[in-house]
Amino acid sequence: MTVALRNQSSILVVEDDVRALEALTDLLEASGYIVQKAQNGHEALEEAKVRPPGMILLDLSMPVMDGWEFMRQQRFEPKIADIPVVVITALVSAVPAGAKALVTKPINVNRLMSLVEKYCVLQG
Repeated sequence: MTVALRNQSSILVVEDDVRALEALTDLLEASGYIVQKAQNGHEALEEAKVRPPGMILLDLSMPVMDGWEFMRQQRFEPKIADIPVVVITALVSAVPAGAKALVTKPINVNRLMSLVEKYCVLQG
């Protein structure tokens, strides 16, 4: 199995709410990370396969393909199966299998950034 080289300082943010997507992008870029964006799971799968990120921040409730289905399909894509996923959601009922952590909305920025630092490496 060939695993594509991941950009360890890149984060794929998957969020259908444009304001939330832009706020997360601004926060992460201000902290020095490269941000890739997708507004649904389908876009995220395509983006991740083309440019594998160091980690994925994933909303669960989205149109076209939700976060649950994204996680199911990610497992079957060798190039991206091992990318750490942190779920960001207002739904606290369950976490998809394979997710590394859960951040509830409204987002606690300190918790989010500690998880980003744990799973994503800034390039010098």
